[in-house]
Formats: sequence, C-alpha cells, structure tokens
Amino acid sequence: MLPYLSLNQTFHPETYLKSWEAVEKKVFEKGFTWATLFENGEDNQYLSDSLLVLPEAMAHEIKHATKAVHDIFQKTYQQIVKNPSVIHQLGMPIMLWDLLLTPNSTTFSYFTRYDFIASANGLKVIEGNTDTPVGIVESAVAQDVLCQEYNKLNPNAPIVQRIKQTWDQVIRDYHIRSSDTLYFTCADWHNEDKQTVHYLMSLYPQTATYIPLEHIVVEKDGVKTPEGEPITFLYRLYPLEYFLEEKSGTGERIGEQFLSHIMENRLKVINPPSALLMQSKAVLALITEKKKEWYSTKEQEIIAEYFLPTYFKADILQSYVKKPLLGREGGGIQIVRNGTILEEDTEYYQTQQAIFQEYFPMPDQTVDTWDGPYIGKLLIGSHVLNDEPSGLFLRVGGHITGNLSMFVPYTTSD
Repeated sequence: MLPYLSLNQTFHPETYLKSWEAVEKKVFEKGFTWATLFENGEDNQYLSDSLLVLPEAMAHEIKHATKAVHDIFQKTYQQIVKNPSVIHQLGMPIMLWDLLLTPNSTTFSYFTRYDFIASANGLKVIEGNTDTPVGIVESAVAQDVLCQEYNKLNPNAPIVQRIKQTWDQVIRDYHIRSSDTLYFTCADWHNEDKQTVHYLMSLYPQTATYIPLEHIVVEKDGVKTPEGEPITFLYRLYPLEYFLEEKSGTGERIGEQFLSHIMENRLKVINPPSALLMQSKAVLALITEKKKEWYSTKEQEIIAEYFLPTYFKADILQSYVKKPLLGREGGGIQIVRNGTILEEDTEYYQTQQAIFQEYFPMPDQTVDTWDGPYIGKLLIGSHVLNDEPSGLFLRVGGHITGNLSMFVPYTTSD
C-alpha cells in the first residue's frame, strides 16, 4: 500500500466536502468535468483529492516496463501482419479482417495506455488499451491541479508536450497540409469522451474542427460534414468495430460504407485500424502461445518478467481472470480464485470469445472519499504517446476496475 497525503488532517464530512468541492471547481474550469459520475441512480465520486506518493524507483521501473511492453506489442503487431491466419483467434468481425491486416508502416497506435498491477510479487501488465484510450484529461489536467494544491512535484508534467509531439508526428505520417482540416469526433452525448476530444484538439497545432459522431454524413463517394465539406482526416474516440452496427435513419448500413472509405484510403483515421487489431485481449494469449516462436531470447525474458501467462482455455489454471476479447470498461470480466468466483460482471459481452489470464492479486490502497477513508484495489495505467511512456493514470476501485473506480493523482518521492 502506498502512503498518501490528505488536504484535511482529520476527516469530518462537512470539512472534507467543502475542500473537495473547491478542488472540483478548479478542475472543472480546466476541462475535467466528470469529478462525479451519475450511475445506479446516484452521484458517485470519481475524483479523489488524496495524493498518492509513489517511490521514485517504482515510477522508474513502471516507465521501463511500459517501454518494454510497448515494444513487445509492436513486435506482435508485425508478427500478426506476417502471419495473417492468426486473425481468426482475435475475435474480430470477419468484415474487418482485410482492413485490420493492411500493413501500417508507422506505429500501430499513436495513443495507447497499458494497465499494470504493481505488488510485492512484481509488476505485471494486464492489458493494453490501444484503440480508444482515455484517462488523458485526468493525467494532464486534474493531476496538475492536485499537485499544485499540495505544492508537490507533478511527475506527469511532460504529458502536454508529449501530446503536441504526437500530433506533429501524425501530421508528418499522414501528410496533413496546413490547409487541411483534422476533424475530431466522438459520441456527442458522452461527456468524458467529448471533453477528452476537445482537450486533445486544443493541443493540435493546425486547423481542427469538432464534429459530433451523429452529424457525420456517409455517402458513396466519401465522408462529409452536414455542409458537404469532405472529411479526409478524422481523429475518432469511438471504437472502430462499433461502426459495423451503425445504420442511417432509413436503415442503410452506413457504418460499413464508412469502413470501406477507410479501406480505400478516402478517409484516414487516428488511431489507425491497427490500433483495433492490437486492442483484442487475444493478443495477450498469442504472446504466451508464440513466446518461443516469435520472440528473441531477450524478448522472452521481458515477457516472463512483465506479462502474465494467458490462454484461450482455462484448463491449466485454478486462479484466472476471464476477459472477453473486445470487452471494455471491465465489462464481462470474471475473476476466479482457487476455483471459486471472486467477482464478475455479467451485464455485457457475454457472447464474445474470451481469454483466461493467470490471476495476479491487486494491492490494497487507501484513499480519502466523501464517506471517509476507503480501501480499494490499485491499478496503474501508463500512457504511451507516439511510442514513448508519457505519464501515469492511477485508479482505486474493486477487483474489477470499471468506470466507477476513482481516479487518484500522485507524486513521487526519493
């Protein structure tokens, strides 16, 4: 368990709420507008104003592990493209196979986040969020505000510059001219995604325009704005596979048409389709299965150190985490310890194929909340922007880290 700092020396509900609301106002003004989340008929605290203190050596190890893990993912992407027959194991809709296997000469994903469990037993990556990672506004904005409140070092300070450098790389790789417009989109009703899109757009150095996903016009000759302006470059904070289900008001399968425009290079999207390919949890099982076949001796050592054994069947595991291949936000996960179900989510993704990952217990972590000190499980997200580790995203919640797990800022100590 990590030590943490509090804005209040002793807990009293009214005093705590008053100081928390003052912080909430500051982060709201800077674009972090979901310090509370309304779910299950009530407001839930998402922002904790505690400040976790991460040992500098631990932060350094996470950064090293993040780079090593990302390099393994990059190698795995290259191997999948070389061995396209394995795509049937990834759980991807058949209609996407050709699109996903189109070789990408640049990085497989410009915006990625890996989730780690750090305990006395080691540091292990449990999944990669390569297609539509979030947690960026928390890591860049809320993190900075809280570190200022405590007058402590903000280890995530470089993330803003990293985002700008990533956009510069995208401009070069996509050959975006100064006269071109990069459109930014997401589901307009989703507050978190919308604010994340606007934050990323604010750091883009050339012409940029927000267009709600619902307003995008898909026609046979291309993708357009409601005014008829062609959309050639599009940043999407919307899962690529979801487009398969999109239909027009008259029932036309415009999502399939949208994807065909990407395939035919009339529409260029960020993250690229390769990001969805690597989003599949089956990638983790492939890394285990192909460990000796695809990877060098040094890479096998990295896999042994930072990856958990993961399989397409649970046969040899007594304790495991079952994960749907394309599940998100903790949906459809089942945790089994010594043959007994510890926790599970049965609301979503029950019909998907799944992988079985060796169970690795998450450490306890105490943080302050509206209701007093809360002991939850700590998950450490590590952002990778343009192939470089770029800051951490810490959450405390249940055994399954869902969208109601609390974001907790951090600082470092010697």
